[in-house]
Amino acid sequence: MERHFRDGHVETWWAADARLGGYGSDSPCRLVVATTDPATLPEKATWYLATNLPHPDAPHAATGPHPPADLTEIVRLYGLRPWIEQSYKQGKDELGWADLQVRSDRAIRRHQTLVNCAFSFCWDQWFAPLGPLDATAPDPCPERGQRGGPAPSHQPQQPCWPRALRSIRSWLTPAVTLNRWWQAWTDTDPPSELQALIDAVTTGHGIDLYRRI
Repeated sequence: MERHFRDGHVETWWAADARLGGYGSDSPCRLVVATTDPATLPEKATWYLATNLPHPDAPHAATGPHPPADLTEIVRLYGLRPWIEQSYKQGKDELGWADLQVRSDRAIRRHQTLVNCAFSFCWDQWFAPLGPLDATAPDPCPERGQRGGPAPSHQPQQPCWPRALRSIRSWLTPAVTLNRWWQAWTDTDPPSELQALIDAVTTGHGIDLYRRI
């Protein structure tokens, strides 16, 4: 079978139903082996999968609770796992899902609701137009694109969750931090240069937080 990836490259994979103990193509739980090289079974490119999706020719295929699936469909479904885990990692590390410190079911669901709201906010801001920026203000991110990303090209960027998250952080983090630090320091108004920077980031014009100096 061929696996097509987002960057355009194609890989050839082999897959087969295996039999081990109670696992088998005619059993309620199947064991599937998928690999890029059936001769050597490379460790990082070989999957050993247990699934309750019945084989199309299994006796219980028509009466089971799950629809039957051939080997190509099982490999396709499992290939989605890295994308799911990547998004879950971002949700844990960046949006605070791993910071759960509550006990009741209601508290857990409320925390998850806040994480989902943060996730939705990031996507909404990624697709929303930038706010107005004073033409006389200094460029908060010279020689860079808007929202802290790379310089714009002729090809539109495809939606990408890590890129969207970095874009939000490029203006949200400086906006919160600059205001908090200045207000903790003094009650007076910021100097014009600092105020221009605060105005820029609070209207969605990001700073590249990932540039190495």
